Amino acid sequence: MDIQDTRKCNLWNLEALARYLAVDVATLIGYYEELLDDQQLLRELNGRMNTVRSQHGFIKGIFKREEVSSADWFAFERVLLYVLLRHLRPTLALETGVYYGGNTAFMLAAVHRNGVGKLISIDLPDFRIRAEGGTERHPLVGDSEYYDGASLSPGFIVPDYLRPHWEFIEGDSHRMIPKLSGPFDFYIHDSDHSYGFIHKEMKLVRSKMTPSAVMVADDIDWSNGFYAFCLEQHLHPLLLTDNGKDNLRVRIGLTKLDHANNRVTEITGAA
Repeated sequence: MDIQDTRKCNLWNLEALARYLAVDVATLIGYYEELLDDQQLLRELNGRMNTVRSQHGFIKGIFKREEVSSADWFAFERVLLYVLLRHLRPTLALETGVYYGGNTAFMLAAVHRNGVGKLISIDLPDFRIRAEGGTERHPLVGDSEYYDGASLSPGFIVPDYLRPHWEFIEGDSHRMIPKLSGPFDFYIHDSDHSYGFIHKEMKLVRSKMTPSAVMVADDIDWSNGFYAFCLEQHLHPLLLTDNGKDNLRVRIGLTKLDHANNRVTEITGAA
């Protein structure tokens, strides 16, 4: 998919998001354009990626590109997270699953622009997940997300200027979430996507959320954990396509906790 088609799909998704949140789509598009114009973020991310390639030999996924010319190349999920955090202005946000820190960096960029807020992220380095016999983070993509745990740690792409708004917790989310005080205004799941794991994690997080909080889950096509959670909680999700690993698929689920059964589920972005 070329960059122009990517942007068309991103705009379709933002239109659906605006309807779901009952806000003016121009507001969300304004945040999207703001992100596309953020040359400092793009410059810092490219600098980090160049360092990782040259010093650590990591050339998987987007790191294969010598230079990323637009935030669009990081896939719609990062656009979505930036736009949501700019619009919602959460005081406290929670992320599970950091990996190299793509989602983290875009959320922190929004928090930085807001001038208020904090992101708490929970993850284990991949070598610990494998060493402890845990489920692979993304089993459908093989070893494409393994990295050298001796020299790199979760969030290794996050620029220094964004880190003051960030707290990273190394650990298993099922063990760490009950220890957090919250309450959280926003949550993104992008760790273990198996049914049992995501279903349990979302139930743990639900008790830590504010009444109108937004919850997002990535790779919802890998199991029915997100759908089961929404059914049990009587929540109607917004389903969105992404232009990432394998072209357009319904990959992202979003739900707002104060949305009742009068909301209509949407699937957008299909060609």
